Amino acid sequence: MKNIQLKSLLPLATLLLVAACSLPNAAPTLTQHDLGGMFPAGAARSPVALRNVQVVAQPLVASLDMQYREAAQPTRRGKYALNRWAASPASMVETGLVRQLAPDGNGRCRLQFSLAEFIIEVDASGKSRAVVAADAIVVRDAQTGVPAASLRQGFDVTVPMQETSPAAGAMALREAVTRLAKDSSAWLGGEPNRFCAG
Repeated sequence: MKNIQLKSLLPLATLLLVAACSLPNAAPTLTQHDLGGMFPAGAARSPVALRNVQVVAQPLVASLDMQYREAAQPTRRGKYALNRWAASPASMVETGLVRQLAPDGNGRCRLQFSLAEFIIEVDASGKSRAVVAADAIVVRDAQTGVPAASLRQGFDVTVPMQETSPAAGAMALREAVTRLAKDSSAWLGGEPNRFCAG
């Protein structure tokens, strides 16, 4: 009798074992990154009274993908599979620049950036750096007898990284945005200062 009961339980045990083995694994967790807390207000205050600061992104950097490029494949843009930006790169860069440049909202000029690069680059030796490239334009609005006009300047900022990881890349890109704000402020203190005053 016991032998018959064990034989009848054997197919059930086999079925349970097969079912347990075929259960799907839990999906890996997606990690979202930003540029780490607020930037210090007015840390690179613009010497020019600016009405506003805006950042738009070129199509290559308009997604939430955290991107990298390896020297071994220089024409390939990779993306970290389980890491994403919490907001678009343009939005994060704009937030950082507005906080640091502190536009007063009353100026005659507007500062606009076109974000061309926001990436982690890995060289042949395995060392990494964060790269931010942007073209800036200062637009002076027309006034009576003075037409609208603009000035342009390109910025390329690189920041070496201690390790190659998405988290380290996010912090290095934060530093790159800080440097972009300082470089922009220095540029605004030159010809744009006279341009916006005229």
